[in-house]
Amino acid sequence: MGVTSCKGTSRAKKRLGAMPLIDLQEKIGLNIDKWLLVQSGVQPNGRAARCHAFEKEWIECAHGIGKIRAMKECKLEMDDFHECMQRQKLRKRLAEIKMQKEKLMKEGKYTPPDHHIGNDEQRP
Repeated sequence: MGVTSCKGTSRAKKRLGAMPLIDLQEKIGLNIDKWLLVQSGVQPNGRAARCHAFEKEWIECAHGIGKIRAMKECKLEMDDFHECMQRQKLRKRLAEIKMQKEKLMKEGKYTPPDHHIGNDEQRP
């Protein structure tokens, strides 16, 4: 066993002695430690957030390999997470579908049902 200096032991004792007796963050309801993890925070009704699984995959891939390597090796996970959060591809696809529907309506090849136009269905 090695002998430690008095300075090293006093620093360790000071760090241990400086720990709070009451967890103030929990009492007040603050969660300062998880501000980076958007989807991993406490969610309403105790359910996982929409993109929690994608964020978890990205964190598991990028953990411990450094930012530069993570940008290259975990690009697919990061892209999936961003798509889940922002839904840009989905919005683009829905806009294309809407444009195609309007084109078909102008050509007369498609007529939407009455309840899509705003007319209520006739009830017996």
